[in-house]
Amino acid sequence: MLEELKKKFKQRDRVVSVLSKTGNIRTVIVRNTNTIIDAQKNHNLSYIPAFFLAKTLTAATMMSIFLKGEERVIVDFSGDGILSKVYAEVMYFGECRGFVQIADNVKKEIVSLADVLGTGTLRVSRILYNQIEPIVGIVPIQNSDIAASFTYYYSQSEQIDSAIVLDAKLDDDGLVICSGGVMFQAMPGANEKEIKDVTNTIYDLGNNICNELTQNETLETILKKILPFDFDVMKTKQIDFYCRCNIENFKSKLLLLDLNEIKEMKKYKHNELVCQFCNKHYYLSDIDFDNLIEQIIAKSN
Repeated sequence: MLEELKKKFKQRDRVVSVLSKTGNIRTVIVRNTNTIIDAQKNHNLSYIPAFFLAKTLTAATMMSIFLKGEERVIVDFSGDGILSKVYAEVMYFGECRGFVQIADNVKKEIVSLADVLGTGTLRVSRILYNQIEPIVGIVPIQNSDIAASFTYYYSQSEQIDSAIVLDAKLDDDGLVICSGGVMFQAMPGANEKEIKDVTNTIYDLGNNICNELTQNETLETILKKILPFDFDVMKTKQIDFYCRCNIENFKSKLLLLDLNEIKEMKKYKHNELVCQFCNKHYYLSDIDFDNLIEQIIAKSN
């Protein structure tokens, strides 16, 4: 029983941040295979969309560990490629959600990864306590490469030297079997040797972090194997694909529509509501429509 619990703990989706004993290098590692499997199932994603959503959610999850409480980070890739949008939103305490939009009237084939996102922007928004507006950074997409785009974002928008490895593996049927990543960041005071050692670690990892993540070891154990320095664990948290959508939120938004629009929705039985973030479907009854109509009329009097 104890061994089974240990095994489940090792396989649990988690993100961990550590700081080198010198205080000069911080590292984040995430295993989120189950989260990405849920995302792929919910949105019924094929290979390419699942692959890009996996990497985007992984990077956003690593970013979220630097937040607190109910703060959250929103990542939005918007381009002119096969995928017009890849969106991820992660709250500090581990709730992740996201979606992919396929470009309309797609005719060209994918010749290279550069065709997937094409030319466009990466927009990172952090919703923080005591901030009236989100803190937003926008950079160009780097050759449809999710990791390179985040690395460029950190260097340009936050002036932090970073190195990011993202990995997602899918089987022959296009189903996710592994997802995760590692991020290294140089803190003020990092010396040349420390940065070089971390750079060599990145080179050794390549895009094969899943080889480590599938060894049935804890994230802390994996970091002890791959990091060229001793460290202290700063934060650790569980993560899940989770969306807070509910039918009441949908109804509150429908109250903003014109009365005739609601009546037409009822008349033509347009009663299906779909959450774009998690693809959950809700259905309005005639009673729901009648209540909405009553509330809209009451507000207009």
